[in-house]
Amino acid sequence: MAAAPIVNQIVDVSRKLASLPLAWSWQMLLVLAAAWLAIKFDRSRSAATRYRVWLIAILVSAILPLLSMISKSLPGPPLVAPLPAAGTAVLPAPSTLGLAGPRFLWGSLVWPICVLLWATGIAIQLGRLFGSHLRLRAIQRSARSESTTTSSLDIDWEPGDVNPKIGRQVTIAFSGEIKSPGLAGLFRPVILLPADIATWTNPEERASILRHELAHINRRDHLASLLQSIFRALFFFHPMVRYASNQLSLERELACDDRVLGMGTEPGAYAESILKAAERSFINDVVHQTASFASKRKLERRIDMILDPDRAPLPLRQWPFLILPLLLMGTITWIVMPAASGTPRPRASAALTSPPAPSSTASSQHSQAPAVVDRQNVWIDTVIRDNLVMRIRALGTLKPGNDGRFLAALQVPEVMSPDLELGQPAAADTGIGVVTGEVGHIYPEIKNGTRRVDIFLKGELPAGVSNALASAGGSLQIDGTIEIGHLDNVLNIGRPVNGQADSIVTLFKLAEDGASASRVQVRLGRSSVNRVEVVDGLKDGDRVIISDMSAYSGYDSITLK
Repeated sequence: MAAAPIVNQIVDVSRKLASLPLAWSWQMLLVLAAAWLAIKFDRSRSAATRYRVWLIAILVSAILPLLSMISKSLPGPPLVAPLPAAGTAVLPAPSTLGLAGPRFLWGSLVWPICVLLWATGIAIQLGRLFGSHLRLRAIQRSARSESTTTSSLDIDWEPGDVNPKIGRQVTIAFSGEIKSPGLAGLFRPVILLPADIATWTNPEERASILRHELAHINRRDHLASLLQSIFRALFFFHPMVRYASNQLSLERELACDDRVLGMGTEPGAYAESILKAAERSFINDVVHQTASFASKRKLERRIDMILDPDRAPLPLRQWPFLILPLLLMGTITWIVMPAASGTPRPRASAALTSPPAPSSTASSQHSQAPAVVDRQNVWIDTVIRDNLVMRIRALGTLKPGNDGRFLAALQVPEVMSPDLELGQPAAADTGIGVVTGEVGHIYPEIKNGTRRVDIFLKGELPAGVSNALASAGGSLQIDGTIEIGHLDNVLNIGRPVNGQADSIVTLFKLAEDGASASRVQVRLGRSSVNRVEVVDGLKDGDRVIISDMSAYSGYDSITLK
């Protein structure tokens, strides 16, 4: 029996260690389930909002042990323990009992085995994570750093595009060891591009690839992804943690896709760049590329979202949609916390229970200091007076017509169809080249909120389209534009995020010195693909921020640095 105290001590320590993940697991299950339920009732239709909900749920799950310790340390109600009756034996705690035979011994080994299995699984998962990090560091060190500007990619920017600058100092490196784009580094992330990227992408596709990686950097996704990977490694056995991690990775990519499209990126070229990257082998890095192309279903969801003509615009203010998830997760977290068991709180005195004296802080609520914003993180455009060509964009297919000539069958949203007329100039982007034509037929019926419009193409198809048609079964997906008119000598700006036609929006207008910006109300008129008419609120030469500023919805002015 000499070994009994040692074995009992091992069993006690194992039981305490095993009780932590067990309690943590069921608490996480309820918190993550609350996040899932909140997303089911989400009305924002925004991937960025869903990403925030999952990220907050994972962060709350990660600090549940700390919250439990705080909850236990809070003052609790006084507990009066009755004294044992005379002659009653007080039994010692189970941990001080000796071994009671082989059955007790084998039952006690369950706890050390569980702890050993958990520790082994964590070591394997963290080892993979660390090994992936080392491999990526080796690729980064051997990569050839070209430039910190977009000039190294030879990107051709269209005149109607928003400001194409990078947005911060970022190193772009090329490596022959990777097949698709990615990020490397945590505190100073580097955009890694395949050395042969110019051979399988065009300038517009490279621009969309760069914008996507910059969106990850600006959102600090590389840091959130690292925390996510560590958390998933700790609870590799938890199905809800794996599900939440997969959803977080998917919503992160969709949120970046939304941001890239909000910069004025052409959806067809952007979708084509994603498909090309998916066809190639991606970096096997669980830190920076979790689930970018992890499954066919997720890839299809990204492409469907990008090419959806009825894609919901990003909400100007996202924080109202977080109120319900936060309340729900906060309530569940409060419920799963253990009861307070600290020193009982002393009885409150009359002085403490009296209402506090009124303070003068109410007058300071109206003197809110302006927020400081890095100008490299925003997109600024200048109001100009010029002719504005009005175009509408629609997706469709390239197919042979009845007369043997090819036509582009576009599905134009019903709300845009009243402006259509026969003979209007049009163009179809096949992904290989652009073919011009004109509106040849407008179908009267409406199906699923769209009207079919046939574009009669002129001239020869670009080389390679015939092969693409053959491989696609005779019908090729295209992105079409139709010129519906033009406005002469009107004020216009690059289309702001969430800036719809014939609407009133609030934008931050820069001061003359460019050091600050204040919120102004702007009435928008007719809208084209990348630009929109300014009816009221701005004048020629004004500079405004047209990127997403929903994070500063509570500020009337900001300071730019």
